[in-house]
Amino acid sequence: MNDLPPQAEAQARIDHIQKLYREWTQLLPKLEAAHQDWLHGEAIMRELAQFYFEGEYSRYHQALENGLDVNLHTQGEYSIMSEDALWNAFTEQQSLAWQRLRSAVAVLDRDGGD
Repeated sequence: MNDLPPQAEAQARIDHIQKLYREWTQLLPKLEAAHQDWLHGEAIMRELAQFYFEGEYSRYHQALENGLDVNLHTQGEYSIMSEDALWNAFTEQQSLAWQRLRSAVAVLDRDGGD
């Protein structure tokens, strides 16, 4: 009995998997760079959270309402002193973190999580 798969079928499958591996090797440096970007983003968000949640935002917001005259012009993004800009950023970061966590767990649980 011949257990060998047909040559054309085997070649097609091996070529397909080789192509996927090639794609992975090309994607890996981008994924590693994206991880560094994620860490940089986390450091930025940590400072923004400190500003927002430890009272500084409220202090400046109140001062603006009381007539503090500072330039809130931006380069196109929302002003950090708007009601929702930072809050939305925290929500977006949390959503991305959950997506990354779920993706990581799916990879780790691929073989049953042993």
